[in-house]
Amino acid sequence: LSAMAILCAYLLCFAASSCCALSSPLEPCAGRRFLMQLTSTVGVGVLSTLPAAVANPDPALTTVSTLNAGPDFTTLASGVKVKEVRVGAGPPVRVGDTVSVQYSGRCLNLNGKKFISTQDASTRTSGLAISEPYVFTVGSGAVIPGLEQAVLGMAKGGYRRVVIPAALGYDAAMRLGPTPDNFQDVRALESIVKNPNRDASLLFDVQLERIKLQR
Repeated sequence: LSAMAILCAYLLCFAASSCCALSSPLEPCAGRRFLMQLTSTVGVGVLSTLPAAVANPDPALTTVSTLNAGPDFTTLASGVKVKEVRVGAGPPVRVGDTVSVQYSGRCLNLNGKKFISTQDASTRTSGLAISEPYVFTVGSGAVIPGLEQAVLGMAKGGYRRVVIPAALGYDAAMRLGPTPDNFQDVRALESIVKNPNRDASLLFDVQLERIKLQR
């Protein structure tokens, strides 16, 4: 089909949906009746060629379960649950090493709400859409203990999904990193870590970009 045909289908769908937004959901509006006529006259071929939303090629990293992990997770002695999504190559991270990671964090008690991510637009280098990694030294006590546990044993290029129990996450003062910059995300995180009656377990996706071995 020609590009003109696809463009026309776009415009017709937009006009029909605008009309339907003002009508009763129980009664087909003129826009709906028009679309029915369009598909019966022209066929569904035009509409089926419209581009779909681009999906993340790795669904394992975008699907968030609100359950505290599953059978494909390994529970460490600390209580952190780890799923090896992708195994890296090279020497493993040990205490004292400095690591550069990309990550996203979610609150399990808030139905998997994301509260922090190095992939957010606000954290990217201006004009280049490059995400700056988060850098910390393992064992320094600068980040929540669960995140340190998450990277131990990882190699460069590795990707893990981890469930961090509340005891190894943020305390009520939220003194350890990483902490969100957005006010709304801070409030969301505070709503669980400052409330003793709520589960403050976290889910982190972590990718190890670089490792600087301790000399």
